[in-house]
Amino acid sequence: MNKRLLVLGRQVCRQSGQEPPSLRLLVVSAIHGHKSKGNYSQEISARKLHTFKRKNARALGDPENRGSRQSGVNFDVLGSWNHRINTSLDIEQSIKRGKPIPQIALENVATASMTGRRKSNEDRVQVQKLSPNLLYFAMFDGHGGPEAADYCHEHLHERILYWSEREHDLQNVLKISFIETNNMLSRYLYFRHLAEGTHEITNTGTTATVCLIRNNEELVVGHVGDSPALLCREDHVVRLTDDHSPDVTAEVERIKKHKGLISYNSLGKPTVNGRLAMTRSIGDFEFKPYGVTAEPDTRSLEIKHGKDAFLILTSDGVNFVVSDQEIIDIVINCNSPKEGANLVADQALQFGSDDNVTTLIVPFGAWGKYANSARAVPYSFGRNIMTTRYS
Repeated sequence: MNKRLLVLGRQVCRQSGQEPPSLRLLVVSAIHGHKSKGNYSQEISARKLHTFKRKNARALGDPENRGSRQSGVNFDVLGSWNHRINTSLDIEQSIKRGKPIPQIALENVATASMTGRRKSNEDRVQVQKLSPNLLYFAMFDGHGGPEAADYCHEHLHERILYWSEREHDLQNVLKISFIETNNMLSRYLYFRHLAEGTHEITNTGTTATVCLIRNNEELVVGHVGDSPALLCREDHVVRLTDDHSPDVTAEVERIKKHKGLISYNSLGKPTVNGRLAMTRSIGDFEFKPYGVTAEPDTRSLEIKHGKDAFLILTSDGVNFVVSDQEIIDIVINCNSPKEGANLVADQALQFGSDDNVTTLIVPFGAWGKYANSARAVPYSFGRNIMTTRYS
């Protein structure tokens, strides 16, 4: 009986023009071949298709994380992001760039500022949309009075908007705008001094950290002073600025070239001419002949929304007591940028900062993506009783 089935199966296969790959299919063909000669061909085609799908099936991959595989649905590929805030898609730029790019909405940007143990708050923060494709974020930490920080808050963005319409390179735009604003502040203080009849011009100054975002993808940073800009990329910190302090070799050489003096205060902190704790600032005109400049350091980078969770700007009142990575760890597990901004400021005061504390958070496409990987910030009683630079 088995031999008869095999012979019959081979006859059916020859009539259908197919070569059976296995004994089992010969028997199946012998049993069902008399009903339909096309059954065997259909089964072979179905099996080939199933095998092809199984061999070539792959988990969706993140286009910005080459080499990594992840099971389930990858929201980055489909054009939306698995984070905790609503983000629309920038259709025009997504089509132009060939990948999904989210729209950075100003209503999702959060700020927090606290006076702390000071008598007044000389920090200023600004968020503004300069043009349909250009966003402006700025942090100013004033010293010697709020005049310089107030003036930059009111006028720096005007110079940036003016030059951005005439110059494509945003790094050049920032350099020109910083220097022009510094010169305008000098004239403003001089004429106010004449009008009020005071004996000397107010020796006020400010740090300035400005971030420009063009087309929701290009990030350009310019800064003078020691107010840092930090980027959270893959739950780790990327520092976008270097402090302009009197212990940096290049800065010290410039100060000494202009006959300036680097000395140390009672806490061991370097200063310019025994008074200024930074080598670049807007204002501080008393120190300009000694190499203190308003020309900013600039850098440009691409925002990778599949990896980058947020951008945060802080005043030095935060960074004196909380490290860069700790700031990222505090924010990374917060449900909203507003919660993160307030929590960083609260944490800085709890850890003993006696300066003004100010934060600004700009969420990107990967907001909330690394919440489960957050590291706890260890509490240290010593931070609350440590000697500060203002003691």
